[in-house]
Amino acid sequence: MILGFSKQFVAPILIGIKIHTIREDKKGRWKAGTAIHMATSVRTKQYQCFSSDYSCKGTQFIDIRNFGEEKEVWVGGRELTTSEIELLAKNDGFKDVAAFWRWFPLDFSGKIIHWTDFRYEGGC
Repeated sequence: MILGFSKQFVAPILIGIKIHTIREDKKGRWKAGTAIHMATSVRTKQYQCFSSDYSCKGTQFIDIRNFGEEKEVWVGGRELTTSEIELLAKNDGFKDVAAFWRWFPLDFSGKIIHWTDFRYEGGC
């Protein structure tokens, strides 16, 4: 399946800094073994597949809660610590946690789609 990315994430993916992505998956399409075609400009004339070398190695449920000054991230039903949220932001290709929170300013529920063996503890 095609996963569309902003161009800012291409280099971090290709050099192994961004090791997963966070997406809605209302239809439950992302499962271990699903081939991933990573691309930019999906559904446009500028479409570019920059990698088809990966497959989904697993998913974890994620809930992001933004209560203004107080913010929470839950993976697999477990609340992440501050240092785990920093790691999550880095592993998702963000410069820092502030950039992560700018990308996710509202509550969000979805899945972490993994293309490496890395997992956050306690989640499935």
